[in-house]
Amino acid sequence: MQNTSGPKALTEYILHLSKEKSNKSFLILLVQGLLAGIYISIGAIAYLKIAATTADPGLGVFLGALVFPLGIIAVLLMHAELFTSDCMVMTAVYAGRTRIYKIFKILGLIFVANVLGCMLIAYLTNVSGIFNSDVMELVRNTAMKKAYMPLARLFISGILCNIIVSTGVCLAYSCHNEMAKIAALWLAIAVFTITGTEHVVANAYYLFTAYFGGVDIGLADIVYNLLVSGIGNFIGGGVIVSGANYILAYKDIPKH
Repeated sequence: MQNTSGPKALTEYILHLSKEKSNKSFLILLVQGLLAGIYISIGAIAYLKIAATTADPGLGVFLGALVFPLGIIAVLLMHAELFTSDCMVMTAVYAGRTRIYKIFKILGLIFVANVLGCMLIAYLTNVSGIFNSDVMELVRNTAMKKAYMPLARLFISGILCNIIVSTGVCLAYSCHNEMAKIAALWLAIAVFTITGTEHVVANAYYLFTAYFGGVDIGLADIVYNLLVSGIGNFIGGGVIVSGANYILAYKDIPKH
């Protein structure tokens, strides 16, 4: 299916993707979800290495934000399944193409698979010893901040995060060629990274890297962050971004 710009074309394309996802087997979704977690973790590794070793903290965050998008670009180009962008398949519910429980089953599987992929890379990160003391200090500070963030702030930050991320994905979906997709997504994900808002999959990597590295956070703290930020991400992408685009397009979309 060829993409064109605008809410109608975007909604039609997301509906096409939603149908494809619903036809995938459990194993395919699981593997693609694992790969997405791995890809996001690779981008996070680069971000941490750069941010922790740059003398000026602000410059470090900026430079790190330029490399972090590699992960989500890999998700897009390699057709992996990432929870945050996949929240937009809620469009299929709005259009009456499927039931919400079916979407939740798909998103639940992808969520778990993403976290497992992040856990694998977090474990390998620690065992391989690629992070020096400066990087591990940044990991510790990041994880402690995320694990003990007040609930309301964490929830709202998760919503804002996926408004930014899903907007970037929408821009990429609307582009005609691969280089344009990469450029649009790169800029949007760099903005998200600079904001420091709560992306549940990236958080899984940061938190489990800290946990395996001996930072004083518990599994309950990790679950708290992932559940609250995950719900916030779902609202940002699955309700606000996809919902707004569907409102603009629904008159032109056939109802089934």
